[in-house]
Amino acid sequence: MGDSPRVHRVQVLLPVTQILFFVELGVYATGRQNALYFALGNALQLTANAGIFGVIATVANERQYGTLPILLASPANRLVTFMSRAVVNVIDGIATVVIGLAVVVVLFGLDLRQANLPLLGLCVVIISVTTAGLGLMFGSIGLVMRDAIIVANIVYYLLLIICGINFPVSRLPGALQVLAYSLPLTRGVQAARDAAAGATLGHVSGLLAGELMVGAAWALGGYFLFRGLENWSRRGGLQEAY
Repeated sequence: MGDSPRVHRVQVLLPVTQILFFVELGVYATGRQNALYFALGNALQLTANAGIFGVIATVANERQYGTLPILLASPANRLVTFMSRAVVNVIDGIATVVIGLAVVVVLFGLDLRQANLPLLGLCVVIISVTTAGLGLMFGSIGLVMRDAIIVANIVYYLLLIICGINFPVSRLPGALQVLAYSLPLTRGVQAARDAAAGATLGHVSGLLAGELMVGAAWALGGYFLFRGLENWSRRGGLQEAY
């Protein structure tokens, strides 16, 4: 019962409000023919809510409730312990996208008959995994930072702005384009839009491979950061401070 407010907020309220706002705004500015463009971008960006906020919350909650010292003192494999932070949040991200897309398909009458739905589903799964990889990086900060959720907010809205969610990445300045392609979502969203237009796996395989490599790089960096901050938090007693 204690998790129900989060379920309603993440899987129902947030997808509906964010997608409706940006789809309505985009349709008003560019025409109804572009509704699917804005719907897909914002639905897929919602995976970052589970992947980033959810992963950071797992560490922050353990610290808040006093279980973090027990976790860090256990002999459990650190890589398995670290990666397990993201499993539930990947599933949560996939569910969020499905709910968000279902809402806009019904409300805006979007036509997905030409879409390659299995490939679109694969894109959703991959994006959920890669955004969780980014969340693992910033979730590690929760070992030593009391209000790590502030970092999550910054990263979430950064992704919304520069990853091609509501306008093409090509419209950004050169430096921001480099940053965009170093983050999850950018390639995955582009691949999902191609899949919605009927593209095959062969056409988007390069984009999806790049998306997976970016997510893996962030997750690996997060693991090494986790190990470093784990030792630091022990020395400074930060694992018990909240």
